[in-house]
Amino acid sequence: MSQKVLADITLPKQRASEDARQYTYRVIKNYIISLTLLPGQKMNEQDFASALQTSRTPVHDSFSRLSRERLVDVIPQRGAFVSKLDRKRIEEAIWTHSVLGVNALHNIFIKNIKKTEMDILFQTLQKTKDYLEQNLLAALSSTIYRYYSQLYELAGDMNLIWDALEMTDGDFQRLLTISVNDSETADSLLADISAITDALLQRDCDRACQIYKNHLAKLSALAFSFSQSKPDYFTSETIICA
Repeated sequence: MSQKVLADITLPKQRASEDARQYTYRVIKNYIISLTLLPGQKMNEQDFASALQTSRTPVHDSFSRLSRERLVDVIPQRGAFVSKLDRKRIEEAIWTHSVLGVNALHNIFIKNIKKTEMDILFQTLQKTKDYLEQNLLAALSSTIYRYYSQLYELAGDMNLIWDALEMTDGDFQRLLTISVNDSETADSLLADISAITDALLQRDCDRACQIYKNHLAKLSALAFSFSQSKPDYFTSETIICA
């Protein structure tokens, strides 16, 4: 299955700063986050090695690393599979984002960030609008996620916290990818982050925090909805029957 998928897509170029292992890891992770590789899909080391023009070792190492990030299930005697989404992990991620994200917003307020320093947020917002208009949904979801990380950057001394958070955010990122496939939902999510930016600009920290919390609550509700409408994407133990 992975052979056909890989044959149908254009591979990103390897960055000058990347070795084969780093490049392989980045590509495979991006395919999983963007749902190019669907939850539950079997993954073949040789298929990836051939497509990426590398040996099987970087692919094997990437599978192991992604397994630790709970994006790949390596099952003895059966092989490697894209991990299915788990609502419990999503809820844990949303709770963590809520606690740490609100802390980041408070730090931005305390630091009295200037408008010029917030230009990165406005640039990211413009990119999300452009991607939505062009229907580049994978780029849209990753850019929304990038917006979250920029809040931590602006907060100062929270980059390491974000790096640790990102390592366990695979299901949350895939939830974003599923969410933006609906134009109305995508518009709603973009309206949220635009409103958060406006509140920060007006130095209304309480309003920014409330919008942010409501934004995450919206994603939590979407996780439940998708677990019902797309049960094949989710682990069976997370599906709640009426």
